[in-house]
Amino acid sequence: MDNSETYLSDYDIFENLFYLAKTTICITKKQNKQLSSLTENDGIDYKVYVPTNLKYQHLGIKLYQKNGARWDNAVEYDDNIIPAPSDLLDYEKRFLV
Repeated sequence: MDNSETYLSDYDIFENLFYLAKTTICITKKQNKQLSSLTENDGIDYKVYVPTNLKYQHLGIKLYQKNGARWDNAVEYDDNIIPAPSDLLDYEKRFLV
């Protein structure tokens, strides 16, 4: 794990990352295929074509958040930008093409 000194030395930082990482975004098989094309990893080179927080916006995938226990009153994200740790976005900058 990259940046382990940060995430394993401070429980609160780790906990925030853990809860963010376990977030589920429901998408279709087609959308998943589109999202997977925005990064490339052949085991040697890692390429990021669109930063993680902007992927859904880039593809025009609308995101919704439950309002309560049911989806009936779901609220649409204003900008379709997902929350992502700044450490991740900084890390990805090294691989942006």
